[in-house]
Amino acid sequence: MTNHEPPGSAVRRLRDTFGDPKPPDITRKITACVACRKQKIKCHMNESQPPCARCRKKGLPCTVNRSLQMLLENDAVWKQNIEQKIQALEAAVSRNVNNNIPLDLPQRNEQGLENEPSSVGEEVVEGNQQDTTSERPGRWKITIDLESNPGALPGHYLLRANSVPANTPTDMISRGVISTENALRYFDEYQNRLDHFVYRILGDHSTATLGRIREVSPLLTTAICAVGALHLSSSDFEALYKEFVALSAPLSFSRRHTVDDVRALCIGAFWLSDLSWSLVGLTVRITTELQLHKSFSKALQGDRNHYSRARLYLLVYACDHHFSVPYGRPPMTRECEAVRDARKFLDCTYVTEDDARLVSQVLRWSICTNMYDTFGSDVDRPLSDADISQVRRFSIALDSLRAEWGDKFKQNAHVGNYPRKGVGIQYHFAKLYLCSHALRGAGSRHAKSRAPDVVLEFEEIANSAVLSAVSILRAVISDPEIQSYLNGLPTYFDIMIAFAVVFLLKVSTRFSATVHLDNQETQRLMLSLVTVLKGVTASMHPHHLLVSITKGIDDLLQRSRMAPSAAQAVPMDLLQQEPQQIIYDRKTPHVDFGLENDGLFDQYLMSEFDFLSEQDPESLIRMSPR
Repeated sequence: MTNHEPPGSAVRRLRDTFGDPKPPDITRKITACVACRKQKIKCHMNESQPPCARCRKKGLPCTVNRSLQMLLENDAVWKQNIEQKIQALEAAVSRNVNNNIPLDLPQRNEQGLENEPSSVGEEVVEGNQQDTTSERPGRWKITIDLESNPGALPGHYLLRANSVPANTPTDMISRGVISTENALRYFDEYQNRLDHFVYRILGDHSTATLGRIREVSPLLTTAICAVGALHLSSSDFEALYKEFVALSAPLSFSRRHTVDDVRALCIGAFWLSDLSWSLVGLTVRITTELQLHKSFSKALQGDRNHYSRARLYLLVYACDHHFSVPYGRPPMTRECEAVRDARKFLDCTYVTEDDARLVSQVLRWSICTNMYDTFGSDVDRPLSDADISQVRRFSIALDSLRAEWGDKFKQNAHVGNYPRKGVGIQYHFAKLYLCSHALRGAGSRHAKSRAPDVVLEFEEIANSAVLSAVSILRAVISDPEIQSYLNGLPTYFDIMIAFAVVFLLKVSTRFSATVHLDNQETQRLMLSLVTVLKGVTASMHPHHLLVSITKGIDDLLQRSRMAPSAAQAVPMDLLQQEPQQIIYDRKTPHVDFGLENDGLFDQYLMSEFDFLSEQDPESLIRMSPR
């Protein structure tokens, strides 16, 4: 039964499926008892039951043959079975009408018999295990739509047949994983604060209650509560983390997805650092299957539903790039119409300031993607002399974006001045990423043979990278409001702060003669940054990524002897250590930043502290509920 199907049609569907619920008329088959049949006279039985009128009157034994007696017994069994089926189906129809759930009735086969369905009572799923095997593989049917465009994609006419929707598991509140009171706290933290850092992933659910989200999607509920618990430093985080892993894992093989699955996976990817890369890949695949990118044109025409789908696609694009370009990995989302014409999205009827913030991010990440495609991922290959003009163009594009969006955003009721200040700090993130390319392969033969004027050009670009790195550190150190954002901003911000630190340390030890950098000022900034980060992370959950990064930076400075009375340069023996190894143990998180001699500046691709690729897959298996 569909959401808009009249109640009476369900009764008609039951009759079409099972027939009229009356027993078969067997009186016509029982024509006479044995005695009447021998006399070849008409036999009159009361309700097809012996004795007949003649045998009763004459006192004769009245019997029917065995096959007819069995037919009578089968009739009684049939009556009992059909009554049970009708009662079960009435209960199912009542539940589905109340919950707006489609009603899947058993189908008749070519012989008019029912296919064997699973009983209604057996469809309840225990715990949080989803049924991902109910769909029969390889079953496809061809749909014929004469009204469709002849230029439609080949797969437009293919549809899976007889697919059964996966059963919806009960959520973790119903099963007592967390209390309702704690769930409300986590939900409030996410809905009224964290969601506004990423331009409202909840979208149409932005004003929904926890009860409504629980009805819509257990996975979305779990993602919200897990991220909220992490930022409230709650002991419930571990249980919620396991719950989220258990619910999101089956999506890899499911053929039934919703936009709320996409929202949940995005939330996990933005904040659960050790799952981010896996979640991003799954999110992009599901987004593609749901064809959210195709909603862009209809959103511009004023369709409310397609507006919501289109903005969700732009969010997925931004999320994908948060964990691709900075890590030196090709992004999975394409530069499609929705990205190329992102500014047009602001012409939609339902646009808000959050949409403008989102569009500014899409435009910035589009530029960063072009950088990646232009310069490639080979960190040992120095830029050619001709690449300087490309760097200049990208730099101007970033400057233009900052000028365009820097003063457009007002103070936000949920995240203060972050919309405006975020433009500045993310500008410096992108500028650092771009201009650090000037130091690629700095010690190579090609770099040493450059003409003097070209060398000056590259030094100017490198100094721009230094300026952006210093600006990032100063923003964190000097602005208490930005410090208050750190326990809430997505993982990408933590990574870029660490990148700025490592970049400055390497430049100060190897290029102090050519790059304008005050070593004393850099030393002061480093020590101040560690002090600030220790204060910020003191109340954070131990599994928050910034806690690990703070410890890693502190350890690096201790090893580098960056104390006020120590030498101003990092010892050369530190630069000759083996490439760093990332250790991220969920019980004792630790990050070890090493400084390797070869490939001096390949940290700008984040390979120096890749928190995504070094995870132990077995640890996730051990954490999953049995």
